[in-house]
Amino acid sequence: MSKLIAIEPFKNGAANIASHCLDKNIKNIYLFPFVFQKFRNKFKNYYFNRCYIYFPDPWPKKKHKKRRLVDYDFLKDLISHCKPNGSVFFASDNVDYFEAVCNYVNLLKNDIKITSKNYKKTSTIITKYHFKALKLKNNVNFLKIDKV
Repeated sequence: MSKLIAIEPFKNGAANIASHCLDKNIKNIYLFPFVFQKFRNKFKNYYFNRCYIYFPDPWPKKKHKKRRLVDYDFLKDLISHCKPNGSVFFASDNVDYFEAVCNYVNLLKNDIKITSKNYKKTSTIITKYHFKALKLKNNVNFLKIDKV
């Protein structure tokens, strides 16, 4: 059984994860209730096989875009903490956010050896917001970034 780390800085989100794990008797998820940067600072030598960022808050208003989780620096930091041949999976039904992440990936290709692939197939993980997007008939875009 693989071990999963859920990094969730918000109390409601962490409580929901903990409650779900208790209800379903899930014992392989470890919850880190702080932001990724604190995780990285505490576990400097920890490297991921896979990271999933599915349906982060898109902050669609122009004045709020600076609040988005995934930006160039975050993505660079995350990929640098992936093992060789590790992957980052990103999904969003917000076209502007998805295109911004694709642009960050293209810029990162100058600094880090990565490959990426866009696809539209449904992943095996269906989150609450993925389900909501499907229910609203929104196009869902997926991106897989592989560290070479």
